[in-house]
Formats: sequence, structure tokens, C-alpha cells
Amino acid sequence: MPYLDNAATTRPYPSVIARITKVLREDFGNASAPYGLGHRAKAILEESRATIAQSLNAQPEEVFFTSGGTEANNLAIRGAFLAALPQRDAVVVTALEHPSATKSIRDIRRQGYAVSYVDAPHGALDLDALSEALNPSCALISVMQVQNVFGYRFPVDKTVRLRDKYAPDALVHSDAVQAYGKLDLNPGGSGIDLMSISAHKVGGPKGVGALYVRKGTKMFTTSFGGGQEYGLRSGTEAIPLIAGFAEAARVTFAQREKAMRLCADLKGYLEASLRATFEDVVVNSRPDGIPSIVHFSLPGVNNEKAVKALSGLGIYVGISAACDANHIKRGEPVRKKHPTVARLAGVSATLERNSFRVSFSKENRRKDIDALIKALIPMRDGDPGDR
Repeated sequence: MPYLDNAATTRPYPSVIARITKVLREDFGNASAPYGLGHRAKAILEESRATIAQSLNAQPEEVFFTSGGTEANNLAIRGAFLAALPQRDAVVVTALEHPSATKSIRDIRRQGYAVSYVDAPHGALDLDALSEALNPSCALISVMQVQNVFGYRFPVDKTVRLRDKYAPDALVHSDAVQAYGKLDLNPGGSGIDLMSISAHKVGGPKGVGALYVRKGTKMFTTSFGGGQEYGLRSGTEAIPLIAGFAEAARVTFAQREKAMRLCADLKGYLEASLRATFEDVVVNSRPDGIPSIVHFSLPGVNNEKAVKALSGLGIYVGISAACDANHIKRGEPVRKKHPTVARLAGVSATLERNSFRVSFSKENRRKDIDALIKALIPMRDGDPGDR
């Protein structure tokens, strides 16, 4: 089964499944309970926290578990912004952030606070515009490590330096969901105050993630309750999922260098195969992007129809608007749609309908790419779909 949508989610490692099952069966206590079963759960919680902290070159007390990357982004943005009021009341963000970040910030803007969006056409973050947007009233700057659709790598290090120069009291948040387990991350050593990560992108379970918060950072909670996670994120901790997260991190980081070499080879092979087979293909990813993601447009091939047809063949890829999908909403007024990430990145409306995202893991091989190319050829020649 050529599964080529690892940026959406990954197959859990067998050892992760075994770890979760064991904890569910044997260590099901509440980590806040004052007796033996609770103490065992608490020990697993803190051992897992130490593992995740080590993977980030951080201290255990700087790691707070959440339900995933979305909650981590929500908590980072809203918690930091609320804590900064009223002294600082502005936010600066790239235009290509994940919806969990942009929608959190959009809510801040609706409340009347200043929000500045920095463009990144074709993955080139406008550092001049970023500099102009920064000032002492800025509370938060959010710049992701790796763009989730295109695999662009944003210069978070330069963002930190600009923050230090123009808005020294602002916090820097970085969504590292697509970078975790692939790039070297050292938020404390690189001047980042807040960093979001997720388990299911690295062979772990869905429903668990974490937020790094630099020690001493002032934060407000957005989840009220029993005061778990040192008061920042209330709610009974999902110990089995957290233990699975730690096991996934252990396996991923032990194999990371080898896996990234494989992904780099696959990225080069896919791009070369596409160009050799389809003379008008447009590769939207950048050479300096992360090796695990390739985004391309194939004129004449409707991506929604193609993805369904590929699925029927047992081949799984993503499309450019995967993270911007319009889900059914209840009780909300109809609003004008905001531009998609693809349009903001510079992909035309026509090419957006012809665009695909392929993303690799250590389980992929060149034969998966051969199968994809072979399957795309008749779709291009026989059923072009919407042009």
C-alpha cells in the first residue's frame, strides 16, 4: 500500500501500540489519585514528560501535554496574548500558518486588537514586512518551523533576532508540528518562547501533543478545571496516549537521521520522475524545504477526482487544501471565505485544483513513487477533469 500522506498522519509504530495497550490494561489509574495506582500513572506521566523534553533539548517543567497540535497552538496564542494585556496588544503572524493558529489569531482580531499578517510568496518570508510590523506593543509573533502544505522552512532564527531588535518584550511562538522528529529543535537555545508539537505526525497516537513553554514565561490558561499540567491545561491526563507519545519520540529520534536521508532521496526521485513524465508539471515545493514533503500541480488533472481514483488503487496522497477543508458547521453564520494557503502562497486558483501533496516516512520506497506516477498517467491522458 503506497501510503504517501504522512504529513496528514503516520502509521503508529508497533511498539507504540504495545505501550498504549499495556498502560491501558495495567496502569489505568488517575495520575492525581493519592494511592499506588495513581502514583504509577503519575510516574509514567513524568517519565514521558522527561522523554519529550529531552527531544526538545528542554527541561521537563517546560513541557505541557495537550490533546494535540491544534490545542497546543490555541493555548500558546491565546494564553500568551491574554497574559500580555493590556501592556502589549498586537500580534504578528505569517499568512501561511496552520488554521489552528490563524483562526485563533482571527478571533483576537475580531475583538478589536491589531494583527499584522506577513506574506511568504512561494515560501519566501518577507522579512522586511516582518521588521516593519514589529514594535514595542507587540505581544506575540507566530512563525511556523515548516509549512504543512508545501514543506517550506521559515527562518525562525531570523524572526527571533528581529524580535530582539524591534519588540524585545514580545514572545515568539513556533508551530513545529511538521518539523518535530525531522529537524533539530532547541527552542530554549534559539530564543523561542513557545513551541507546539504533535504525536501522530511521528508514529504516535492521535489525540495527544505538547506545548513547550520557556521557563518563566507568563501564560494564562484557557482550560479551567482541576489544575492539571501545573495549572496551565486542566483535565485528567490521557496517560496511555502520553506514554505512546513518548515511545514514538524515542523510536523516531533513534532513527531520524537515516529516515531523513531516505526522505531526501525520495523527494529528489519524485521530482525527477514528475518532470520526466509530465513536461508541464509545476513543483511548488522549494529545494531548501523539508525533505519529507513535495507539493506539485499537474495541469489538467482534477485533484479531488484523482485522489479518489488513486484511493481505489490503494495509493494515498493529499491535496493542497487538505488542512483548509470546509467541514460542516452548525449554528454559525455563513461568512466570506478567506483565501486558502495555496492561493496565499502564490498558486493560482486553476492550479490549486490540480495540486497534490506527497509526504514521506521511513516506510516509503521508490516503488511507491513508481506506482503513483504510473497511476497518474492515464488520469492525465484519459480523464483530465476540470481544467
